[in-house]
Amino acid sequence: MNDKKGKLKNPKDLSHGTLYICATPIGNLEDASFRLIKTLKTVDLILSEDTRTTRKLLSRFEIKNAKLESFHDNTSEDKVNAVIKRLESGFNIALVSESGMPLISDPGYKLVKICQERNINLTVIPGPNAAISALVLSGLATDNFLFIGFLPKTEVKIKKKLEEIKNLPFTVIFYESPNRVEKLLKILFEILGDRQVCLARELTKIYEECIRGSISEVLRILQERASKEVKLKGEIVICVSGAVNLDNIKIQEFNNLEIENELRDFIKKGLNKKEIFKIILNKYKINRHDLYDIFVKVNKNKI
Repeated sequence: MNDKKGKLKNPKDLSHGTLYICATPIGNLEDASFRLIKTLKTVDLILSEDTRTTRKLLSRFEIKNAKLESFHDNTSEDKVNAVIKRLESGFNIALVSESGMPLISDPGYKLVKICQERNINLTVIPGPNAAISALVLSGLATDNFLFIGFLPKTEVKIKKKLEEIKNLPFTVIFYESPNRVEKLLKILFEILGDRQVCLARELTKIYEECIRGSISEVLRILQERASKEVKLKGEIVICVSGAVNLDNIKIQEFNNLEIENELRDFIKKGLNKKEIFKIILNKYKINRHDLYDIFVKVNKNKI
């Protein structure tokens, strides 16, 4: 709503309120923008995915008397309709997720879609986003990228999704929980090969960390930490290099010694036969039968 006490003015249709889609800090509260703070102070209602997290933000910036309501993916249709009615009656409403930008693997799409259909004013308060932050820290190509977010839960569906994108030449960005990240990396290795990867966690926080290297190298690092009972914590973003355009690359010629050395290195890293064969066959002009003979020799002689 609009009044003379500092309330926000609607940028478009003055007969409607405005839905402000607000990006909030992903860990460090100092990343809150002046515009975000002003918006949260002056809207009539804040819709929050996690009211506990939002209250911490409001407290930090002394935003008092804010009206706060829960709003998430399981919010009822009646609640969504009630929000729309408020907007149509002139209320200004802020939409915030637990952290980062709403709608990006977070709630809000249905509400925004209905606002668009009803010609209700929409605007965005830009700010922190975990996917983009991880991408620019990754050291991987940033000119073209594909955001996937969270993959399906089952291994079969994960592999199906990866098969759909494995030939795309874009850096790919995933979200994953710490408890499932090692399993996902193994599936990525199986379907995509030993690509370059960056695992980013605790972004913007004190213990921010990026683990970079090939998928097999990052897996080894995680397994070494697990052996020392060091657990990953925090939200995880995984950036993976895109597919190489094989039309522009000549598959490498080889000699047996070169293959033997590569096989020995991969065996020491703990890769299994299937994983090793996939890498070698994609890299060198060698048939599977000849590769098998060399593999047997390496295993037998432990060279």
